[in-house]
Amino acid sequence: MKSIEEYNNHFKRLFKKVNPNNETLAANTIQQFLNRLNLIIAFLIYVEMPATLQVVIDTTKSIKAGYKIT
Repeated sequence: MKSIEEYNNHFKRLFKKVNPNNETLAANTIQQFLNRLNLIIAFLIYVEMPATLQVVIDTTKSIKAGYKIT
């Protein structure tokens, strides 16, 4: 199982390869990202309705930090 940081970095690298001109809609990119996350984390992010992939990545980091605290 990958850590959140590993997954985030892996996804960004792959996304740059398949979408070099950044032509994919943000909603599609976010959905692809969420599909491979833990369902609870994905749900927490989806509820926030983030506008960009970077917001999603930042949110996953925040959620991970929250899990560590609890």
